[in-house]
Amino acid sequence: MILSVCVGSSCHLRGSYRIISELQQLIEEHGLGDRITLQANFCAGRCQKAVAVKIDEDSCVELDSTDVDGFFADHVLGVLAP
Repeated sequence: MILSVCVGSSCHLRGSYRIISELQQLIEEHGLGDRITLQANFCAGRCQKAVAVKIDEDSCVELDSTDVDGFFADHVLGVLAP
């Protein structure tokens, strides 16, 4: 799985680097470093409300920095669960 977090100007101001840091921590805590690639990208074109996080090449989620745990549970663990 590839998680791409937008770090463009608007997303940066909305806390994209904090989200990246929290995702890195969650990936480590769950031992998923070999199954998830976390990367930064520029403008996903969805920066009106929250930080844009792209999952693989399929979907893009607008993520608020207060819901990183919920996003990880639903969109990462929910998909990667055995």
